[in-house]
Order: sequence, then C-alpha cells, then structure tokens
Amino acid sequence: MMTRRDFAFAGAGAAAGLAGCRTGAQAARGAAGGQDGEFSLNAGCHLRLRRKGADGTLKFFVIGDTHFGFADGRDAEYSDFYRRMGQCPAPRDALSGALKRAAKAKADVVALVGDIISFPTLANVETLAHDLEESGLDWLYTAGNHDWHFEGDGGSDIEQRNRWIAKRLSRFYRGENPLCYSKTVKGVRFVMIDNSAYHILPEQLRFWKSEVASGEPVVLCMHIPLWVEGFSICTCGNPAWGAAKDPYWKIERRERWAERASPETFEFRESVLAAENLVGVFTGHIHRLEVARKGRASMFTVPANRDGSCMEVTVEPA
Repeated sequence: MMTRRDFAFAGAGAAAGLAGCRTGAQAARGAAGGQDGEFSLNAGCHLRLRRKGADGTLKFFVIGDTHFGFADGRDAEYSDFYRRMGQCPAPRDALSGALKRAAKAKADVVALVGDIISFPTLANVETLAHDLEESGLDWLYTAGNHDWHFEGDGGSDIEQRNRWIAKRLSRFYRGENPLCYSKTVKGVRFVMIDNSAYHILPEQLRFWKSEVASGEPVVLCMHIPLWVEGFSICTCGNPAWGAAKDPYWKIERRERWAERASPETFEFRESVLAAENLVGVFTGHIHRLEVARKGRASMFTVPANRDGSCMEVTVEPA
C-alpha cells in the first residue's frame, strides 16, 4: 500500500535537510536575549517569536498537508484522475482536530499553507469548507500543488491551477486574489503567496514588494519552501530546478516543469531573505518540521497535518 511519503516524495532525496535546521523532537532557538527576531521552538511544535511592531501578543496556527482524499459519484468523470492519490486519504478528523486545538488556544487566525486536499473533488472541497466553517475561526488559505491537481488532467500547472481555483477553490479566498493577498492581525501583516507551481509571477513579486514596504511586521505564508543550500530540488528559487530534473512528472501524469524558474522567482527569494521586517516564512510541502536561518529570514516548514500535526505560533512584542 502506498504511504504518504510514497506519493509525496518518492525516491527523490527528500530527506535532505535545510541548512542550519533542527528537526523532529529537537528544540530550535534563534538569537537569544529577548531581542527582535528571537525565536524558540519546542518539541510540541509551539513556536515563540519576538518582533518589534507587534500590537500585543498574537497567536496563530499554521496547518498544511492534510491531504484529504475523499470522492463520490459526483466526480465519477474524474475517477481516473484521482485514482492514485485517493489510495491514501487522510483521517477524517485530521483537520478538525487541529482546528479544535486552535480554537481552544484562542488563536487570532489560522494560516492554511496548502495541500489540504489531494485533488479538487467536490467531496474534498466540501469537507474542507465544513471543517473551517464549523471551527468559528478566522482563516487565511493558499493552495498547494495537490489542491488543484487532477493527475492526467490537461494543460500546464499554471492552467490547471487557474481552472480549478475558479471551479472549486475560490470560496476559500473570500473575495481575495488567490495568487497574492494579505491581512493585518494585531499589527502583523500576513502575506499569502501562491507558489504552488514553483514560480513567482510578476504580479506576485510586485505585490510582495509593496507589502513588505509597508514597514509592518510581515508573516509570509506559502506552500513550497524557499531554497537554501543543501535542500532538495522541490523548492522555490532553486537554481537547479527545471524540466531536466523533474522527478514526478510521469507518476503525476502532468507536463514537465519549465526549463527554469522565472526571473521573478529568484528576485522574490532574494527580496524575502533581505526583508528587515520579516517575522518568518511558513510553508508545508515536505511533510516534516524544518527550521532554517538564511540572511535575515527565519523559515519554518510545518509537519503534515494528515499525521495530526500543526504549528502553534505566538508572536510577542520585542
């Protein structure tokens, strides 16, 4: 039977770690002494950050990679497109359990960083919508590469993303631009960027630069981690990324990656790493906890929610 790791990163060196990371049950710490930018992360995946400009204490949860795999007769015409990914559905209470934890902690907002569903069937979309609405929590959502992907469906990744966001996922953005939008909560600006096709588009780069220029503390949420030295090919802004090294195009029955990431992708990465008012970057995609420091950026990938995990984040004024 196929496991989560089989369908996510089968045999592609996914065990490579982020530079300067602490993983699993190990605790990680940033700069010490109560300074701006200090962080600590315990074995329970509770992250504490200090940041100038925060308006009191902010609490938020980050949830990614639930991988709901539900389907019914309404999407029978797509059954061949979700056959493989449907073999390993997430437990029904994976997301609702994390949301209950967030509600108990009185979280100010929940950030969903993609691959909450494994394919855009009506059953998956309705399950996600039900759990979010039942939680009573404020949420922010950005898509992962599986949320909008039916394996074997036609068109490029960009075309599929646009098509299935419009058809099925638009309700989760509540009128916001699904590719890039933001919301300020207690003085911290949450910027949601969809990098689920590995590229950053010109409009997303412009949006990011305008948001970070606000001067407010910024939390950046995406699905795919930014590349740092030593990490795998499946990262955003990796100079080696491209069609020649695409490990999954056959098994996922899709077009190969482009020859190279867009120029805006590399410029975006450099801008993020240099942002002085960046609180942190939060991503999913690799299904395990990783922490990396690069330039001015602290970057955190959350473990997969399908295994019951999520990250609780507390931001305190420095």
